Amino acid sequence: MSFIFLNKGGVPVARVRIIFTDLDGTLTESRKTYRLSLEAVEALRRLVARGVMVSIVSSNALPVVVGLHRYLGLNGPAIAETGALVYSEELGLIELPERSAREAYVDVLSRFKGLVLDSWQNRFKLYDYALRVGDASSGGEVYKLVKEYVEPRYPWVRVGYSKYAIHLTPRDVDKGRAVRLVLGRLGFSPEEAAAVGDSEMDGDLIQAVGLGVATGDADEELKSKARLVINEPAGRAIVRLAELVEEGKI
Repeated sequence: MSFIFLNKGGVPVARVRIIFTDLDGTLTESRKTYRLSLEAVEALRRLVARGVMVSIVSSNALPVVVGLHRYLGLNGPAIAETGALVYSEELGLIELPERSAREAYVDVLSRFKGLVLDSWQNRFKLYDYALRVGDASSGGEVYKLVKEYVEPRYPWVRVGYSKYAIHLTPRDVDKGRAVRLVLGRLGFSPEEAAAVGDSEMDGDLIQAVGLGVATGDADEELKSKARLVINEPAGRAIVRLAELVEEGKI
């Protein structure tokens, strides 16, 4: 049985009409794999069939996110590169940043060679770049080194760590800004929207909507910002969230 509890005294939301979900660690089977939770995918498809709009919000490259939308049967705009890019047939391609983090990415890849590894997706990115950690057990330490090096030298770049990768992102964008843009363009109010994530990098995402949701195994910092915490890990939390919508509870 799922145990669900609310933070901040309740959830003042209208009926949920659009859901934004993070990908890695949220739509996957766990925070340690890239394997999609087929249960979560099925649950989201049920919501789409009920007329709920569903969007993936990810740090992955736009072709990856758009491809997932198409083949999973999701109906909302795809949000990629940590909120730098938004795409749908209706909205077209929207580029939010003024400046790319590419210069910092090239520098870090060279200076921290061996500690960080390139991602194949960076070849297909425009603004936000991801670096894998050579030794996963030292990810937190490497992240701090990169952050301390990059942010004073490249003040337009923010460094984040999702436990999957270190991200170099333009400071003028985040997942929350992209979500607010989508809501405005499509005519939804924040109170009609829910968003779910697992990493502290999803803080802006879940605070941009009326119902911000954290998975049961999310970072504690994210849980402290959520209006709703579902005590189920990763994709199982998506399944339970879908059930709440289907039951008319949110």
